[in-house]
Amino acid sequence: MKLSRREKPADADVATVDESEPDAAAAPRKGRPTPKRRESQGKRGPVSAPKTRKEAYARQKQLARQQKTDRATAKPRTVAEQRAALRRGDPTALPRRDQGPTRKLARDYVDSRRLLSNYLLFLFPVMIAGLALPQLQIIVLVVFIALLMEWYVIGKGIRTLAIERDGSAQGGNMTIGFYAGSRAYLPRRWRLPKPQVERGDPI
Repeated sequence: MKLSRREKPADADVATVDESEPDAAAAPRKGRPTPKRRESQGKRGPVSAPKTRKEAYARQKQLARQQKTDRATAKPRTVAEQRAALRRGDPTALPRRDQGPTRKLARDYVDSRRLLSNYLLFLFPVMIAGLALPQLQIIVLVVFIALLMEWYVIGKGIRTLAIERDGSAQGGNMTIGFYAGSRAYLPRRWRLPKPQVERGDPI
């Protein structure tokens, strides 16, 4: 007995699965929103001070590279903008001799204290006169020795603070002391970068 074209066998009623459609059961739903990037990476902990001198040196090199990259990618400043950035102590505008945490600490140390070096401009005439007058040479010698001692003591104090806070210091006692002294003898309004602390402020 032949089946007509309109008649279908009984097992033809079974629904065929379209392989082109995705299997909804095979693709499980997430059931929750996609986590944000900061949640998936976890919260950052506080930045700890370097524990060894090697670690501190590596951190300083990384900071120097970052500052160099920032300068290379930054938009060129005008002369006025460069001077304004230097006055406020922007790290990207500082010359090499003023860069680094130890130099910043030295500037704050000098700006927060009264030192003998603050009066060096007034002592210059006496020191110059001492070259011609033998009677003043002993005074010039005493002043010069006092300044050297002050620079050494200042440099030692700054270097100790830098090691306590950062794990290392940029330079020895006299190197740091000479940098501090070369800033101390200038009047506050002439100093660059501009003082960021007042006299008597803790640093």
